[in-house]
Amino acid sequence: MRLLLCSALLALLAAPAVHAQTEAGGLGTLAGRVTDAETGMPVMGAGVVLPELGIGAVSQRDGSYTIADVPAGTHAVRVGAYRYHLDPTTEVVVAGETTLDLPIRPGAGVGCEVVHEHGEDGSHMERPVEDAE
Repeated sequence: MRLLLCSALLALLAAPAVHAQTEAGGLGTLAGRVTDAETGMPVMGAGVVLPELGIGAVSQRDGSYTIADVPAGTHAVRVGAYRYHLDPTTEVVVAGETTLDLPIRPGAGVGCEVVHEHGEDGSHMERPVEDAE
């Protein structure tokens, strides 16, 4: 019981600090919709990533995605999905709650497939497969 009370108290004390950090430009949220650029229909299962931060989300049935706890500032965003072109990187400024809708082009692109490369020194790298246009 004592552990439960301590945990609840810590959560209550931490909440204003998290809110203050977000308000002061510490963390924000990036959200929006991924749509087919030709039809405007939502694209489910698209990967939306901030590569330099190593975070991302997958779009829902309605095309919506949300990435929480994004440090405030300018970030590169990549989006890709099966049977859609892997579009060029988009820059976004995240401050508080930021909305970024992402139309993507249908085509023969391979989307978010990843190539795993292993170096002779035992190193490992993953990189997205680029379109064959």
